[in-house]
Amino acid sequence: MIITAEKYMQLVFRVNPPLFLPFYNEWGKNAYHTMKPFSYNPFTINASSTSGSPVIITENKFFGFLNDNGGEFKFNGSNTLEVSLYKGQKLYYNENCNPYEEWRKYTDIVSDDNEYKKESFWSNIEYCTWVEQAKLAAYTGCTNQEVLNEDFVYCFMKKIKELGLPKGKLTIDDGWAEDITPDGKYSIGNWKINREKFPNFEKLVADIKKEGFIPGLWLAPFTLTPDADFAKAHPELLGAAHSEDKEWYYMHYDEAVVRRYYREIFTFYAGMGFMKFKLDISYGPKDEMIKLLKVMYEEIKAINPKIEVETHMPDIFASRYADTVRINDVAFDSDGAWRYVTAGHYVVCRNSSPNRILNLDHVGTNNPLMRGNNFLEHFEMLKEYSKESGGYVTVSYLPDMFSKEIQKKFVDGIYELYDENGCRRTK
Repeated sequence: MIITAEKYMQLVFRVNPPLFLPFYNEWGKNAYHTMKPFSYNPFTINASSTSGSPVIITENKFFGFLNDNGGEFKFNGSNTLEVSLYKGQKLYYNENCNPYEEWRKYTDIVSDDNEYKKESFWSNIEYCTWVEQAKLAAYTGCTNQEVLNEDFVYCFMKKIKELGLPKGKLTIDDGWAEDITPDGKYSIGNWKINREKFPNFEKLVADIKKEGFIPGLWLAPFTLTPDADFAKAHPELLGAAHSEDKEWYYMHYDEAVVRRYYREIFTFYAGMGFMKFKLDISYGPKDEMIKLLKVMYEEIKAINPKIEVETHMPDIFASRYADTVRINDVAFDSDGAWRYVTAGHYVVCRNSSPNRILNLDHVGTNNPLMRGNNFLEHFEMLKEYSKESGGYVTVSYLPDMFSKEIQKKFVDGIYELYDENGCRRTK
């Protein structure tokens, strides 16, 4: 059933907990299910972690907002769900259904699938420097950002070749840009190349392509620190603090100003040869994060529609402005909760954005110190998700420190999914 709000209205439903809230999570956790009272606006809630669509599932019931006009979900902790609809909002609901089937029907209504034109390489295997950076940082006492430089990237490519892995996309992660303030704090927002660590960045990108990889670049253009040139020029665009100790601030939305800012950034790096942009740290109020993502997507596609744009907001209203959706961070833990987190993130992403390619993220999680058996078990999980969804895995931790047996099992498993060029195998 669909209800349209001609004016602000409230609806009350009887439900039995736990309630599944794909739009609510906490970073690195699976906190989507709750039995506690809450009151959330899924359109303005911070998009922490893997933040899915504005829907609620419980038992045999489904509730979902059909547009972004706004609304709220309120649960009393017992058996009452109150749904507030702002004027113009539509609520899709069914109180006697298979909620996951209903979720697919809901997504079909909201989806813009006819406007989505896939490029074949978007499904290719991806290599990302991030967890390898973390591995080296863990052994040297440096930060992940400090260890990244030109030699690191060349060594990364060499190790991929030595392991016998296929080609694919190769994303340079955090640490390539100027990121330290004069007083030693981590800085974010200028997106200027750190020429001390990358004196020949243009040649590096050309060499990545020459080696048969497709160059990708990590950015966090939703976030600023006050020292950034853009923040100094537009202090009114500094939102709430995301991290007090790092002085990270969400960026407010001003279309004309941010459009010029993004156009300059992406024109420069697309011109250098990057064919993928990994857009990270969009953890602010979701309505503003989506507006910023939309502008970035439009500016990138105006430069080159074939460039892959990646987000970690699987929300159906956000992923229409992305080509791939990344399942966000998981880390191994001694209690084994990582299995639950991995599965939870996948369920949210698969059902929130079934019409987008999923980046299943780092094989071996985001943990730089791990056991080989856990590495392989996590890979088996992602391999099954890949077969089911068509999504791709990201090789960010190279298993060269494990036994030859583990290396072989991993490489053989990769070739089950991809050919020597890193392209997805067809059945």
